[in-house]
Amino acid sequence: MKGPTMDLILWRHADARDLPEDDPDAQADLTRPLTARGEKQARRMADWLNSVLPATHSLLVTRAQRCRPTADALDR
Repeated sequence: MKGPTMDLILWRHADARDLPEDDPDAQADLTRPLTARGEKQARRMADWLNSVLPATHSLLVTRAQRCRPTADALDR
């Protein structure tokens, strides 16, 4: 007998600014914002996801600055 299934979608953040080469601090990586291109990428991907995601879903987001706007583009 087959049990319930689940789809798992892994959505990586959109294009973000480069980390300065002279900044060895790993925490600086958490503060990199999306580029203008990344904002457009996030909106395009969110448009597609809105068309395929079920009404009930879970979304987990890291605390990195570039990830929140990527997830917010989903607008759910």
